[in-house]
Amino acid sequence: MSDRTINRTRFTRAAVLVSALTAGAVFATSTGAQAAEATPRTAATSMAAAEGADATGRSAQGGFTADELEQGKILADGIAELGISESQFADALEISLTRTIDAHGLRDRLAALPATPTAQQTAEAAYPGDADAQAAMLPVLANEKVRHATLQNLAAESGEKAPVVAFGWWDQTKFIVGCSAAVAGVLISFVPAGSGVRVARAVKLFKSYGAKKTATILWRFMKGKHVGSKEREAVKAFIGISAIQKACT
Repeated sequence: MSDRTINRTRFTRAAVLVSALTAGAVFATSTGAQAAEATPRTAATSMAAAEGADATGRSAQGGFTADELEQGKILADGIAELGISESQFADALEISLTRTIDAHGLRDRLAALPATPTAQQTAEAAYPGDADAQAAMLPVLANEKVRHATLQNLAAESGEKAPVVAFGWWDQTKFIVGCSAAVAGVLISFVPAGSGVRVARAVKLFKSYGAKKTATILWRFMKGKHVGSKEREAVKAFIGISAIQKACT
């Protein structure tokens, strides 16, 4: 083989080697760039997801916190236990917003109840002589467990601190006050349901919306439907009432 042929062969092999090395370098550089680019994108996605929930646990779902959403689920079950419709809820809320329980003589009215008071008898004890209020509360008081828990609240409102023999129904009142009973307590009267600034704000807000619209807002929330940013205030005010907060958690 001549020197010219040997040199040409060496040159060709060198060219192939350089091309392979160059291609490898280009591939490595490209892959590294893509990896570097992918990292910030992944981080950005994670940050965006993290921004869906702030330090207070606020969920991206409708602007409610995770705790509020969980409490809302229990609240929905509690109201379902009452077995009342949206319009019945609105009627009862209307009464609680516009009428107050006549505390004068309340203790005597409760003492006069039989051992197992009916819904009508309980409503009459709470709202004597007020047929409209009694009618609005009958669906709420139809549940025996709720009715007896309500009697406990009324007894406390009457100033009764301990069981009295005159209260024939007291021994029957051994029910744990659950979510449904707490809701009934709010609908019967805001006084036994809790006191303080939160209740006062809730009453003021519900009055500004009106009982019917407030009921609709709460119903939409409980059904998992969208609630507007302003309407959200009514939901949070309701589940923020102390008795609701304690019982529906």
